[in-house]
Amino acid sequence: MVRTKPSTTRGAPKSTKKRTDQVKSQWKAKKSAQSASVLTDVTECVPVLGSSASATFSASIPSTENILGTKTRSEFKKESYERFVSGGVDTKSSAATETLVKTQRGVVDFAEVDSMVASLCCPQCKNKCLSLCTDSRPTSGLAVFAQVNCSSCKEPVYEQYLATKFKSKTKVFDMNRQAVYSSLACGLGATTFRNFCENMDLAGLHHKTFHTHASQLFTQLEGFRKHVFSETVAYVREVHARYCGTTLGVDDTLNIIVSYDGTWLTRGHSSHIGVGCAVDLLTGLCVDAHVMCTYCQVCESTGQKLFQEKPEEYAAWLVDHLDKCEVNYKGSSGMMEVEAARVIWRRSVNTNKLRYTTLLSDGDSKTFTELNDIKPYGEDIHIDKEECVNHVSKRLGTALRNMVTDCRKRGVTLGGRGRGQLTGNAIRKLQIYYNRAIRSNKDVCSMKKAIMASLYHCFSTDENPQHELCPAGESSWCFFQEALAKHQVPGPHKHLIHTPLNEEKLAAHLLPIYERLSEEHLLSRCVSGKTQNANECLHSLIWSRCAKDHFASRSRVEFAVLTAIREFNFGPAAAADSAQFFGFQTGHHMKRLGAARMHKRVRNSLKAVRDKQSKRRDKVRAAKSKRLEELVQLEGGPAYAAGMF
Repeated sequence: MVRTKPSTTRGAPKSTKKRTDQVKSQWKAKKSAQSASVLTDVTECVPVLGSSASATFSASIPSTENILGTKTRSEFKKESYERFVSGGVDTKSSAATETLVKTQRGVVDFAEVDSMVASLCCPQCKNKCLSLCTDSRPTSGLAVFAQVNCSSCKEPVYEQYLATKFKSKTKVFDMNRQAVYSSLACGLGATTFRNFCENMDLAGLHHKTFHTHASQLFTQLEGFRKHVFSETVAYVREVHARYCGTTLGVDDTLNIIVSYDGTWLTRGHSSHIGVGCAVDLLTGLCVDAHVMCTYCQVCESTGQKLFQEKPEEYAAWLVDHLDKCEVNYKGSSGMMEVEAARVIWRRSVNTNKLRYTTLLSDGDSKTFTELNDIKPYGEDIHIDKEECVNHVSKRLGTALRNMVTDCRKRGVTLGGRGRGQLTGNAIRKLQIYYNRAIRSNKDVCSMKKAIMASLYHCFSTDENPQHELCPAGESSWCFFQEALAKHQVPGPHKHLIHTPLNEEKLAAHLLPIYERLSEEHLLSRCVSGKTQNANECLHSLIWSRCAKDHFASRSRVEFAVLTAIREFNFGPAAAADSAQFFGFQTGHHMKRLGAARMHKRVRNSLKAVRDKQSKRRDKVRAAKSKRLEELVQLEGGPAYAAGMF
């Protein structure tokens, strides 16, 4: 007996085909439903929204606290995501599609082109005696001069550069200028670009030519800055006005909450370049940024040489160079974040018609203190401060690790083998418990109780259970309180306490740290539960366009900052808009690849926020940390540490 496959093969019974069609239709419907839910899932996972209660307007606008208006927060999040997908433009409109033409570029093998030309007839002698020559003139970067010769006529039939000019009356080819633009947008410099051309067997660009093109692009940065932030600020003002259910005039000033953080070009505390970025918490868009620089390569090379050899000409040179000098700050690297904040806050009203009245910071600089000292909005307007929950929880881990190190220097061991020791894995878990205690409560008293409960829960044993502070009820995370609520006998602590701590040995060291990090003035700034994840994401985009391990000028960093902010605010689909601003022609490949990059990013984001994936990551990290600690102990302790041996 021969069995046939119950599929859509030819000759299958009609009933089988019908069932197969039903299965296919159900599968397609399921996939369509999943695709429709992608937008909602992604908007829920983007950590860009803050508390709406502080999004108030200026004195000329009526108070709008706790007013939702006509749309909910999730709808605004979905709208922001749709704008992110489209790159800030309506991709369905005819105006948006008119600029997208079919790209006429590609990498060509001239040997194949030569064989194709040889099969054609000469327009004069009508013989098949044509040949292609590409070395009759030196190449102009990536632009190749092509010449088609006829062996019978003894004269060229066609000769021209196979590239268009950037502008009609210049000698600059669009291909070379856009190659430099693309290299800078991808974080490549002159050397890396030449290495790429070398491996592709392309002519490439001389490093001086590369920097000349880059300098011409940098002259448009001020206009590009206005282009990026004007559209962003207009959208932020529109969303805030609709969210609060009011009308905002052109001259009205809006009070918003921003997350501000600084980042530096080089690691350490001696960087010549620092960047400060302010991100609106309601929309998650960067509304302003400023680059600080203490170094100018022209001053250090040409200026110093001229000062030593021709001091009489140095003064005139310096006056002419001041407008082009890249130094805009003189001071330490640590103060760059503070100085950038001064600039951003002082120009916020005049430039953007915004007041940043609430500052979400990480607490690692004196930005908040300095802003209240200079009072950028006058004596009557005070700037409030909120803490990033992630950075506050990191303080616990840092304090515990420092305590273990200090005790080790005094000959007291708090870590090591054995149950109840303060190991690296235990510190990581305590930091997670501290973070959850803050996030899961909305008032200071509940936060402090949950924080101390997480510590005493770890101190508990069968002989001395200390679960009075743990939440009661059947849904409690504490196994002891859950068992009591169900009128059951609690299980043994040895198996149910995941992070046991030796109270007799560790209490005197841990309690002062926990009391300090659960003070009211600190926890009151964490009530909203906001984080600086948006700033950290923006920083990664910036330095992906400008490597931290290479020298870069202020103009190069500003280019990286502005292009990164453009993509951060409106997604990869905005790359075409940025290229058009600099005068380049954009085609369908740029749109297609940008959309593919965006959808891949969405898929990865969806995967990262699933509960199953999150729990799996936590388990993998814990297991890896435990294996490393066991391996170190088997090897007899640490084998590498600064100044330890």
